[in-house]
Amino acid sequence: MDVLNPIYTEKTVCQDCYKCVRHCTVKAIRVENGRAAVLRDLCILCGHCVEVCPAGAKKVRNDLGRARKLLESGKRVIASLAPSFASEFPGIDLDRMASALVHLGFWAVSETAWGADLVAKEVALQLSQAQGGSILMSSACPTVVDFIAKYRPAFADRITSLASPLLSQARMLRRLYGDDCAVVFIGPCISKKQEADEQGQDVAVAIDFEDLRTWLSEANIHLPLVKASPDVRIIPERAGKGALYPVDGGMIAAIKSWQVTEGVRFMSFSGIEEIARALDDVEDALSKGRLKEPLFLELLACPGGCINGPRSKKRTGTINKRLSVLDYGQNRSAGDLVKTLEGHGPVLAQRWTGRAVAAESCSEQELAEALRRTGKYSREDELNCGGCGYDTCRDFARAMLAGRAEADMCVSYMRKLAQKKANGLIRAIPSGVVIVDARLAIVECNYNFARLLGEEALQLWEAKPGLEGAALEKLLPFSRYFQDVLNGAEAIDRDIRFNNRILHGTIFGIERGAYAGGVFQDVTDPWVQKDRIVSQARKVITRNLAVVQKIAFLLGENAAETEATLNSIIESFEHTGSSRSGGEVQP
Repeated sequence: MDVLNPIYTEKTVCQDCYKCVRHCTVKAIRVENGRAAVLRDLCILCGHCVEVCPAGAKKVRNDLGRARKLLESGKRVIASLAPSFASEFPGIDLDRMASALVHLGFWAVSETAWGADLVAKEVALQLSQAQGGSILMSSACPTVVDFIAKYRPAFADRITSLASPLLSQARMLRRLYGDDCAVVFIGPCISKKQEADEQGQDVAVAIDFEDLRTWLSEANIHLPLVKASPDVRIIPERAGKGALYPVDGGMIAAIKSWQVTEGVRFMSFSGIEEIARALDDVEDALSKGRLKEPLFLELLACPGGCINGPRSKKRTGTINKRLSVLDYGQNRSAGDLVKTLEGHGPVLAQRWTGRAVAAESCSEQELAEALRRTGKYSREDELNCGGCGYDTCRDFARAMLAGRAEADMCVSYMRKLAQKKANGLIRAIPSGVVIVDARLAIVECNYNFARLLGEEALQLWEAKPGLEGAALEKLLPFSRYFQDVLNGAEAIDRDIRFNNRILHGTIFGIERGAYAGGVFQDVTDPWVQKDRIVSQARKVITRNLAVVQKIAFLLGENAAETEATLNSIIESFEHTGSSRSGGEVQP
């Protein structure tokens, strides 16, 4: 596992289902030996793979130990509490939560929403200075910033030149309280862990709500029983409208609480796929010159906003979560924020540049060769079923060429391959073999089965090899045995008289109520007779030896003479030069 990456795979648990590939918007997954691993350079830490993994193989790095050690270091550690705590712990107000955090050992608590207020004011200022037709995109969500930088780098310079609310808050806290204090973020976001990794001088550690629950439980702190303490420090002040940031549209509401020039347009999009479509529309609008006024785009990676972050207890129930955040943010004002900001504007500055993921180029010939490896020789063979996790067979082929996918991820290819192997085995068996479905319609049979049925069936088989769809009831008078097995009876093994022949049949269930199979031999064939005599002789030897061992002490003789006699019978049949008659397998 790569513990340095906030998301990693427990490979021994991975069940090669490709569900993570299917749900990864940017396909940042490599499948090797049937196991799926996250590619750190491609990943944007949206957390979908963690959420959808049915085996729980996708894990999020646990940084709780690092946070505890920081508290034990003696530093003044400040908890940066994400405003989405209001929806994650409904009924727990800020004072009660802050008291619980101080009980864990934090020196003070600061609302991350206070950093959102800093950002909102600066965005309002930038929008007031924006020219007509210009576009600004929010920098609040690190997953979105990463997505644009890696996959839509042409828009990187459209991101507001401001740090995220967390980084803005952390920088201001360290300026106000000294560089010897440390900030620990607590929220629902995985990408904040990477933000802390990259900006360790500002944010020491980032833990998520699941970590916090574990910590509170181990400390025997039950939030509903916690009493708010008047001595708890909430620094430097309580947040304003930045408390609305966790819901889509909340950042826009916070920006509008400051004076913004009339004519600026605001739009909000959440969810990476919706954001990708929105950016496509932006390109189209720019190319057609449709943008006349400044436009601000609030972009959040999680559908509905941070209230549905990947480390939320539930990523559903958006209405109740929204109500919790709206209640938390109501009657908020900026307070003394203007004074706090005086002379500190440059602390919030952050430049964003594109770091585009290298495009994977391949020739048409290479692509065709990769497609042939999965049995696709024409466009008609490309089902685009999505079973491998990719939208099209060609996307899958490109991933194979890039070393991120394996041929056996193709479900249709593996099914055809298995079917070919099964069909080959059925054709090679000298006995007659048939498989039927619940309606007693033939699914597959071999030539020797048709031969046993007679000349009419052979003609049908020549016209349609396999006799797929033919009614078994019309071909075999004893089809009732198949129905019995389909209904749950044990396998049937018996000799049956049919067309002046004696058939030895074994009828067995493949899938109860769905499929049954039968293997038949004409015991009047010389090769079958020989095999049956040999088989019976071996059974006699086994039984005779067992009996002889029991009574040898009475008879005073051993079984050597009897065994030699029976073996001579077997050998006389096994070495006979006679060939099979009427049982040849058709080429």
